[in-house]
Amino acid sequence: MGFDLYGLNPKLKGKKPIINWEAKPTQEEKDEYFKAIAKFETENVGYYFRNNVWWWRPLAQYVLVLMSNDFTEDEQKYWHHNDGFKVNDQKAKKIADRLEQELNTGRVSERAHYHEIEMKKAKEKNELLEEKRKELEKIVEQKTGEKLAPVKYPEPFKSQWDDIQKQYDWSESYPFSEDNVMDFMRFCRHSGGFKIC
Repeated sequence: MGFDLYGLNPKLKGKKPIINWEAKPTQEEKDEYFKAIAKFETENVGYYFRNNVWWWRPLAQYVLVLMSNDFTEDEQKYWHHNDGFKVNDQKAKKIADRLEQELNTGRVSERAHYHEIEMKKAKEKNELLEEKRKELEKIVEQKTGEKLAPVKYPEPFKSQWDDIQKQYDWSESYPFSEDNVMDFMRFCRHSGGFKIC
């Protein structure tokens, strides 16, 4: 799953490449089209911005904390859904200005560094949990004589498995970087407003 953001009124250089998929283009034509689209998107930073769910969540949360007075609680929830929520041009430019300020003062860099430390801690914790899961898997196999999926573990092993799973730290999976913030800032500035799909 990912988040695709489309500029509502982006400043464009040239026309977006098109291809007639019904004409069953050759592989060469497809390759040429995808290269042209990549070039178009690179040259038109306000046209399209994408992040997978892992990258988008920390970025969106960072923006929403900065812009908490500009979006209602309900609007903030829409940033985490693919419902086509729209942000107007004025707010998009305000986001860009605020992110540029954060980048220039070094706060984004600080946040990225802190985030990296937290991800490392989470990874270390999850590696210990993985060792516990493997130990439990061996115990269950010895007791039952079968290699079972955790959902089929007999008690008390099923409860032990569930307890281990509850301790998993998902923050290991959600990266945050200065480059991603910079790309989003540029997109916001040139998008003419955007929708989150």
